[in-house]
Amino acid sequence: MGSIQAIFATLGCLHMAGAEIQLYVRSQGLAHQTMAMNELLAAVVEAGWPHTSVVSMKDAEEELRHGGLWSYFPWIWLSEKKRLKSKRSARGGRWLVFLEASTMVAPKVLGQLLSAYDAREAWYLGRALKDEQMSIIHHYQQEPPYPLAHAGFALSGGLLRKLVLDLEEKPLGGGQQIEPVWELASRLSKMGIAITDHRGFCLEAATGCATWARSLEPFRPSMGLTAAELVIAVKTVEKFHSVRLPLLKEFWTDESAVEVLYLSNTKSNDLVDIIDLSLEFGDMVDPSKESNKQGSGHCTKMQAILRYLHRSRPSRRWYVVTDDDTLVNVPRLLRVLDSHDDSLAIYLGERYGWSHMQDRDGTNYITTGAGMALSNAALQRLMSCSTCNCRAPDAPDDMSLGTWFRNLGIEATHEEGFHQSEPQNYHKELLGASDPPVSFHRFNARLPGSASAEEFHEARRQSWSSWRKNYFKQEL
Repeated sequence: MGSIQAIFATLGCLHMAGAEIQLYVRSQGLAHQTMAMNELLAAVVEAGWPHTSVVSMKDAEEELRHGGLWSYFPWIWLSEKKRLKSKRSARGGRWLVFLEASTMVAPKVLGQLLSAYDAREAWYLGRALKDEQMSIIHHYQQEPPYPLAHAGFALSGGLLRKLVLDLEEKPLGGGQQIEPVWELASRLSKMGIAITDHRGFCLEAATGCATWARSLEPFRPSMGLTAAELVIAVKTVEKFHSVRLPLLKEFWTDESAVEVLYLSNTKSNDLVDIIDLSLEFGDMVDPSKESNKQGSGHCTKMQAILRYLHRSRPSRRWYVVTDDDTLVNVPRLLRVLDSHDDSLAIYLGERYGWSHMQDRDGTNYITTGAGMALSNAALQRLMSCSTCNCRAPDAPDDMSLGTWFRNLGIEATHEEGFHQSEPQNYHKELLGASDPPVSFHRFNARLPGSASAEEFHEARRQSWSSWRKNYFKQEL
């Protein structure tokens, strides 16, 4: 079998004009991603490339024993080190092409596109994006340009060698991983390498496209989830009851087919029925310090919310926790959760990470501002965990949950429709190529300090109204 694979690999390299091409797909092995990847694999094999040209992130994580491959650097580092150890070489050079699970490839066109560049030199190719305004997820920097990940991007063997040497000299620190495609572009920019924009990396299928983004919706299965089998918990605090809850009611909670609960430190509100959890967390949570840079009680409060959900709604299939400034597309949320097998312990939302080194695993976590979803099985596991305790009452809730679930062996499942920030922090082409939005966070109501409460309220209304109109597609 090994000799046959070697023959096919050789044929594949000849077909690719003397350069070896590998496709690294950031697939978590989810059902809909696997179906989409099988379609990609069929196209690659039909073109005469070896099936080993396509590498799934899920498989690579198991082989390389690193849960941070989605942040690119560890995947590049570990695979290149493995390659050097095996003493493999590619006479005509080689290319590493990163794809999303939704990306499709025309192998012949991609081979022709890459053959125009010397892979032994440092090349970084893709569909270049540049932020039109400063973005919080890019640390308010509008440079450098970065690729649209859904259209794929290519790194030459010459560039990979330079990057590995750079990582040897300046290893990754212990910071956060938020937007890896931009973080990679930033690192390469500091090395003097800028992306070469090539429109052969496309938004959608068209003549001359080597790669393109496609919708994963046709691949999503259905688990028969109904609105009655889900509950949404809104985490709020008294000082925001009159400011934020009216907006929630106007824009999504009143019309929600899913039960919505409001959990706070007091019941004092005439608009909605609020569940007072203060008896559970007592003085460990300081309401005056919540939702500011010195926020207090997030971890302890989150624990109280999850315990309440476990006690009061024990038989729901899914539990979702959001902030009181999160705009949610409930029909889309229901559709996304319906495509996951909730008999498994699932911890789902927008994935961030911290302390992923090139050679050492860090921790993945779901950002609660974008909304966090737990299957019943995941909540049961968490409630049975005797070591899942807050290191401090005011420890970050999302990072604490990430640590607990990692220790329980439950991975953070990334769904790109969940957004920790406002729409303007994401490039319009990225939003267009990504899955339909499930959520956005905050209001984008930036007014002078002298503005009245009414002016702030109207600015928030206008933001959410435009977001819902422009980005929320109603599910059929």
